[in-house]
This record gives sequence, C-alpha cells and structure tokens, in this order.
Amino acid sequence: MFFTECERLAERHPDLAGTVQQVDAQLAQVRTDGVIRTSDLASFLGADPNQVSAVLEKLAQEKLLRVEEMVECPHCRMAAFRSDYQQQMEDDGEYRCTSCDRPLTDTSIKAIIAYRRGESWREVPLSPDDASAKTPRRAETLDDNAWYTHDQLAEAFGVNKDALRKRLERFRHSDLGDGWKEQTERRPREPKYLYKLKAVRGIIEELLRASSERPAK
Repeated sequence: MFFTECERLAERHPDLAGTVQQVDAQLAQVRTDGVIRTSDLASFLGADPNQVSAVLEKLAQEKLLRVEEMVECPHCRMAAFRSDYQQQMEDDGEYRCTSCDRPLTDTSIKAIIAYRRGESWREVPLSPDDASAKTPRRAETLDDNAWYTHDQLAEAFGVNKDALRKRLERFRHSDLGDGWKEQTERRPREPKYLYKLKAVRGIIEELLRASSERPAK
C-alpha cells in the first residue's frame, strides 16, 4: 500500500483490509484540491458503502484525510463547500449551482460530508502515463486564437464534456462578440459549434474549479 495509515488500518481491522486496499489505490490518484464523497467512491470502487464510510472515517481520525461539510445540488449532484454556499447567500442573497445553474436554497440543498487531504498526507509522484499529468500539457499546446469544439476543449483541460457543453451553450446566448461560430462543414455527429479558446478560457477555468469539488477518479 502507498499510505502507511492505510497499511496500519488494514492490520488493525482485517475485516476492512480489502476495502482499505481499494481506497488506498484510489487515494494515490487524488488531486491536490480533490474532494472525496463516500457514495461516489463506493460506487466507483464497487465496494460496500458502509465499509468505505468506515475506512474514510478512520483515515480522518489518523489525519490522512480531513472532514469537509458540503451541500449538494438535488438536480445534478454538484457539491459545494457549505462555507462557500453560506458566504454567497449572505453576499448576494442567492446561490446558483455551478454546474446546472439552478438556484439553491436551504430547503432544497442536501447536506453531505466529504473528505480532502489531511495534515498527514504526502505527495504522490505522478507517473508519465498518468492521465492527470497529461492534461496540463495537452492544454498548453492549444492556441488561444484557434477554434475548437467543446469535445476538444474538454479533453484537453480534463473537464466533463456535458458540463462544458451546457456552459458554452449559455455563453452562445449571451456572447455578442466573435467567441463562437457554427461549423458549416462537419462530419456526422461532430459538434455543431466552434469556440475561440481565448473567449471561453475563463469558463473552462471556472469549470475546473467546480470540478475539483467532485471526487477524483
């Protein structure tokens, strides 16, 4: 195992050893700003949610992880830190989901517990073949003044294609400049619109920040 905390936990709790090993392997891939939700991690690993929950709780006690209070959108399940939600409600009087843009209220949100890197966490060297290591390099090869489909941008920056497509759709309705254009010649199933990277980079960066609130996979 990579984390000594996980190795000790498996030794102390043999009944959780299999789940600990799965969690350990996944934690080694968590980004610096990654957020881990128990239900999502259990689903991804195909593991017992109760065992995953027990493992994460014990790793939090060891300070490998730290507990984060979050709120979840009931429509798309995008999570946000409760402190961010409360601050924006105080400042603006409303909070809109960073993924589906629906307004959220105290009665509609779902309170959840998630985990992030704790005090005892040590850095994991990235393999050259690691997908997360390749993403920045792919993005750096793009030309700010060139035109790309939402699929190309999502792949280069490592963001969710559907989430980016929805945000760029809103961008088209509000943009009065030359930030997008329709493809007049395209193959079947190829995206209909092209976007100038310089015009939509801010949207992508915002989505990257929002995506960091999901568990790394």
